[in-house]
Amino acid sequence: MDMATTLVVNPGSSSRKYALYQDGQSVLEFRFEDTNTGFEVCTQISEKQQTCSGINKADFADSFAYVAEAVQKYLFSFADHRPLDVIVIRIVAPGTFFQKHAVIDEEYILVLKKREASAPLHIPVILKEIQSIRKQFKHILLVAASDSAFHADMPTQAREYSIPASDAQQFDIYRFGYHGLSVMSIVRRVHAIVGQDPKKMIVCHVGNGTSVTAVKAGKSVETTMGFAPGTGLPMGSRAGDIDNAALLELMRVRHWRPSEAEMYVNTHGGLAGIANESDIRRLLDRRSKNDAAATQALDVFAYNIQKAIAAQTVALGGLDVLVLTATAVVRSSELRCLILRGLEHLGIQVSQDRNDALVGGDGIINLRNSPIKIVVMRTDEMGEMSVVGDTIRMKIKKSSK
Repeated sequence: MDMATTLVVNPGSSSRKYALYQDGQSVLEFRFEDTNTGFEVCTQISEKQQTCSGINKADFADSFAYVAEAVQKYLFSFADHRPLDVIVIRIVAPGTFFQKHAVIDEEYILVLKKREASAPLHIPVILKEIQSIRKQFKHILLVAASDSAFHADMPTQAREYSIPASDAQQFDIYRFGYHGLSVMSIVRRVHAIVGQDPKKMIVCHVGNGTSVTAVKAGKSVETTMGFAPGTGLPMGSRAGDIDNAALLELMRVRHWRPSEAEMYVNTHGGLAGIANESDIRRLLDRRSKNDAAATQALDVFAYNIQKAIAAQTVALGGLDVLVLTATAVVRSSELRCLILRGLEHLGIQVSQDRNDALVGGDGIINLRNSPIKIVVMRTDEMGEMSVVGDTIRMKIKKSSK
């Protein structure tokens, strides 16, 4: 493949990540985060040591301008002044329209705006990033990497709700699923760790956003997130699935409009709702000091993930490989213990020594004779997005010949 110089833009619900790829390799990375101690940006150039520094709120708000300047400076440092070929942005939005990777044009932006109220933590941030990209790079190909495309072919029984088919079709109400780029990055790389392409695999993406996905022979057959990214499991500040009658009752007694209920379940739920804290690191620290609210929050969090893992063995007809991925679970052996305890009846057997020894990297943590491989892997959404950008760019190049 004729590889491009690609800028990847990943605006998450609690952080923003950027990476510049040349010939399929990351050469420049940025991570912006709003931490409890202030705003910070961490930068890494190729294999060099990562450097982090504090920034002000204005620089955080306009992070893309910061990145654009650094990228242009980097590219012009080479004698051939290699140009930027394509920019790829991760799209998290409900709708069949968004379950495919696509070129972002005016029509795409209009459809995205119509769904803004359905994903209030994601779409407004995405729209702002697109505006910033267009301001800095007016004529460069801009590609949408769909976070739900991996789930587009889920079986009907997993995709549809128990509502009239006419309503589902007219209003496009289906279970779309998310974290697809993360799961796809695991599917693409897991062979190197386990020595096989698993036929029956469950991928647990555990970060500020959390989901569990059943992957059968490389295809998504079930996932916890449904219509919008705030559904499914309890998360950092997202309530996940709660009894619809309970939500309707809250709307009635609190006199909420739909938009107010939407923000409530997205910003006052999950770990933040139970323990007034969404950062898992701080909750684990509080739990070690016998903080009751933190202990309860983490127990609820882990229990719901356990239930999802067990349920998805039904969709797979068993389990060969269980993968734990994303920041929170990759860096914490304690969190992995909380999630995996009590699942021995499924054949999940954790090696405490292996688990304790693995922090921040990839590896296997099951007992040596365990029938199920338990794998810890760093996700690579950014690399997956780079592949998406190169693929679409090549399709356009081929069709224009």
